[in-house]
Amino acid sequence: MTIRNCRRKAQWYLVRELATIKDNEERAIQLNFEAKGQGHAEDDYMVEDRDNFCVICGSTDSLTLHHVVPYVYRQWFPLTIKSKSSRDLLLVCKHCHDQYERYATSFKKNLATKYELPLEGKGWVRVPENRTARKAASALLRAADKLPPQRKQELETIVKDFWERKKQEISTMEAIQTIKKDKEEKEACNDDESVDWQVLDWQEVLQKCCELQELFQGPDFIEHGQGVVRHLMVKETVDDNNGKERWPDLEDFVKEWRQHFLDHSKPKHLSERWTVDGEIYTH
Repeated sequence: MTIRNCRRKAQWYLVRELATIKDNEERAIQLNFEAKGQGHAEDDYMVEDRDNFCVICGSTDSLTLHHVVPYVYRQWFPLTIKSKSSRDLLLVCKHCHDQYERYATSFKKNLATKYELPLEGKGWVRVPENRTARKAASALLRAADKLPPQRKQELETIVKDFWERKKQEISTMEAIQTIKKDKEEKEACNDDESVDWQVLDWQEVLQKCCELQELFQGPDFIEHGQGVVRHLMVKETVDDNNGKERWPDLEDFVKEWRQHFLDHSKPKHLSERWTVDGEIYTH
């Protein structure tokens, strides 16, 4: 296999003695091994030399790698697409990145509405009593000496009732554990955090209540990106040429993000070889 017109890549192979310079051909090397896969066409974006500057404005300061298809989605892609991500990693400066991300966030919000999958994920379980106990304990820790006596007593009652319920839950759990004979099942039922409620003093209870969370990921919780990609992979086909799997909706999704980047960042220094229709799969 011959590599042409890619100085840095050629040098990488040469210094490792993985290639030799071809005779009678300028800027070409011959690999000393048989490369796997089909590789890239000679005129493809992936084989050209690229310098370190922002593809949007040309700046060489504060550069960062920008994921054209956000990682929140790409992490859930099948490997045959995910492993091709280097094509959609572009150098941009921090200023241009921040400017574009405003448009990208808006696009994500539209996707959240379209697929009924909030950006924070779907399937959260709310525990209202945790919020009530947290607010009461916080008020008592912050300004107990400034509260009217009646209000202070109300807040203390809220926390004490919560505390008592937690201790009762522990007693119930311990009773269940005494019935179970399998050691592993016992360990699975043991909740170290809950056991603490039995031995805490009042100040420790207040502090612990202030750390309570109101929302938990339920058994059916799904992340925004995971849900979107799952929806896009419902339609699956097989390529007639190589028998490999393809996901037409996922292909369109990748191209949609590429076009979105071009439309909203208007890159002035991006290679003409980088196109919306560039390769998506590794096969």
